[in-house]
Amino acid sequence: MNIQEISPDYRQAVNEILMREWSCPPCISRGRAIDTTMLPGFVSLCDNKINGVVTYNIEGSECEITTLNSFDENKGVGTALINATLAAAKEKGCSRLWLITTNDDINAIRFYQLKGFELAAVHINAMDLSRKMKPSIPLLGMDNIPIKHEFEFEIRL
Repeated sequence: MNIQEISPDYRQAVNEILMREWSCPPCISRGRAIDTTMLPGFVSLCDNKINGVVTYNIEGSECEITTLNSFDENKGVGTALINATLAAAKEKGCSRLWLITTNDDINAIRFYQLKGFELAAVHINAMDLSRKMKPSIPLLGMDNIPIKHEFEFEIRL
């Protein structure tokens, strides 16, 4: 596994992944529309093929992970991408690394806790506002669980 910053060489492929996996742009987080196609991040490469992507957004002293995808589950890709983002946030002097996931994504909730993220807040019915901004967000998510709430996880740096 080879972790690299998203460079111009990878930007088009990353943006295609963001469109396919997240229907981005925009990504909606905490009532804000974010153009992830312009954000920094990292790719994971295996045999010169992208097998994972993370994008992040720094505002003030906080770094938000806006998207995370691993296409080789349980092989350390997501962990390596989180660790690269954590290092970048520390290097840039951030005091907090945080992210939003939805209530239906039980695998993500487990994963982030195992990686040291703490549940910082639950934003009840936050997806109502998100759907006003991006109507394509489905009503049902993983295992047909209604997508209603945003779970905010953080690591204090």
